[in-house]
Amino acid sequence: MSADGIFNRIGDRLAQNESNEAPVTMSDLLDLPDDQRTVVREVMRSSDPMTSAEVADSLDWPLPDVERLLGDLSLLGMIEVVAGRIKMSPMHRTTRATPGGLWGLLDEL
Repeated sequence: MSADGIFNRIGDRLAQNESNEAPVTMSDLLDLPDDQRTVVREVMRSSDPMTSAEVADSLDWPLPDVERLLGDLSLLGMIEVVAGRIKMSPMHRTTRATPGGLWGLLDEL
């Protein structure tokens, strides 16, 4: 078996798993437990990406507890850790359609 075959199968499996999951939305934040929601709110309000130690200091919580919560949030797809800095993951936005057909009919009156 070649190495290319292994990597292709891993990539295919990851792509399949990603396509099966619904995208994370802002309303999903409301369903989080209080401690996770507090951490997410702190990360969202920060002007720059934070480290786990900065989040723990800001919340005055023990670092191991914050790191556990950050790991849980990362697995849920709420946050991303890039070069040791925590940032929010891109969220799916629900688009709203305007009732264009109705307004078009009113113009004809």
